[in-house]
Amino acid sequence: MTSLTPADRFFRWQARNVERPTLRFVAAQPLLRRIFALTGPLGGFIPRDMSPVEDNHGALWFTPPEVGSTAPVLMYIHGGGFTIGSPRTHAALVAHLARAAGMRAVAIRYRLAPEHPFPAARDDAIQAYDRLVADGTPPAAVCGDSAGGCLALQVAQHARDSGAVQPKALGLIAPIADLSGDVADRFDGAVDEMLIPAEWPRRTLSSYLPGIDPADPSVSPLLGDLSGLPPTMIQAATEEALAQDAKRLEQVMGNVTLDLWPGLAHVWHLHAGRSRAADEALHQLGTFLRETAF
Repeated sequence: MTSLTPADRFFRWQARNVERPTLRFVAAQPLLRRIFALTGPLGGFIPRDMSPVEDNHGALWFTPPEVGSTAPVLMYIHGGGFTIGSPRTHAALVAHLARAAGMRAVAIRYRLAPEHPFPAARDDAIQAYDRLVADGTPPAAVCGDSAGGCLALQVAQHARDSGAVQPKALGLIAPIADLSGDVADRFDGAVDEMLIPAEWPRRTLSSYLPGIDPADPSVSPLLGDLSGLPPTMIQAATEEALAQDAKRLEQVMGNVTLDLWPGLAHVWHLHAGRSRAADEALHQLGTFLRETAF
């Protein structure tokens, strides 16, 4: 990675001094969801020639004009601790990844906790994948960040176990892979976790998993069977707490390219179009997908 630009340093400052306190002190997930819905799209820039199109299921489609309407499909699952976020908060990220991968991309919508706890998000992600397969557009790649990375792993496990058409590649950005144990303590113990305070995972897990064992392999992919999954690239910030999950996935999955970036915040990719670090990371991830899924 090249040196950070002033914009990169600004977004890093914003993560520490604006977003982290917000995650710590705004306890109501629906309110936090509304805040992110307003501020999230402002952090990145969608290419002017790639306006998203919403389908009947609330998913957003991105088609780079240079690839056309018959290009392979990349299915993207947004993050947000299973409680916030939407295809629109991640639109810039998905659009830039679509271009880098040379694919059409669809950012799916899924139900959020606390209104819809586990397994609603997992079920919706699997149904979206199966719907694409049934429509004759099986995803060549499945990608996701943070909570969306967890769901992407669950979709890949489903495709393997159900005998459905499997994706040819996975792209995971700081995926949540193990929700068991003291997750908040893992965030407290991170060397330099810029964005996520311990209060956030504690709060989101109580919303997402009320009365549910987080060590259940259907909840935590790292505790289940991860064999036989497609070639995978995992990106994360070197110092963030979820880099631990990324390293553990590399050890157990096989055929994983681990790509760690120093000095950045969790899912810095959200600033695509405004941050050189975000654009470079998405270019590398897109190149991997292009070379693996075609």
